[in-house]
Amino acid sequence: MNLFALTDISAARVIRFPLTQELQQQIEELLQYQEREFMSGIHEMHNFDGRYRPESGELLIINDFIDVDGVLDAVRNPLAVEQFNPQQHLLGRIKAIFSGYEEQGVIRALIQLFEPRRVIANKGFAIFFSGNTFQKLDDIGLALDNKLLAILEGNVIRFQSFHYLRRVFELDDYFKAATDSDVLAFASHPRVSVADRQAFLGSANALIRSKIALIQQSGILDRHTDLRPVIRTVAKLSPPWYNHPRRTHDGTQAAHGRADHFRTET
Repeated sequence: MNLFALTDISAARVIRFPLTQELQQQIEELLQYQEREFMSGIHEMHNFDGRYRPESGELLIINDFIDVDGVLDAVRNPLAVEQFNPQQHLLGRIKAIFSGYEEQGVIRALIQLFEPRRVIANKGFAIFFSGNTFQKLDDIGLALDNKLLAILEGNVIRFQSFHYLRRVFELDDYFKAATDSDVLAFASHPRVSVADRQAFLGSANALIRSKIALIQQSGILDRHTDLRPVIRTVAKLSPPWYNHPRRTHDGTQAAHGRADHFRTET
């Protein structure tokens, strides 16, 4: 198994790390162990829709994932990938580390999240311990994660954390965000009370818009007469402007929040 990096460098989106044979074998064993751990105990997979948060034993999947970065192509043909050059490629520009293999004609990529803190830099006067003594660190290095972020196989990607996966891949096309008209329609819903609709619209960032779209898609505001399941659903979607429900002066329940001031009424 070869080792690759996915970067944010437009001219070198994927680079290949040259490895000694011994290190290559060790990395292969590590990633195959992490693959088993990643899939261990998984009993259910859910199609990603932007709102469901998987629990223990569950994964999210995208069935029509488009590998625009060429991750699978790199695994399939590693010698065609540009080799890492410390004079040209900065380790701090890496978004993910990956490797993979082919099984029965299908390429499977094992992907780790990579963060800048995992770069082992030689800036200043750095030392490392080896052979019962400390030695000066003259070269750069990196530390691999202890778990996988995702597994990409064909056009199917399996993962648990959308938050971390979107650091690596562009995922906006895989869920709907509300337009200005959608936001205003939401704010005008008879079961939603918004003090200043234009201010609400102005505070509706991309995350809020995606949550509004999901609430609208669910139809929950129209279906439920009892507010309690609505509050639980809105809480599970966890938009940043959601606060815990309170009892209003007239005795009705209201879900309200920052943006400004959203609440759902019976």
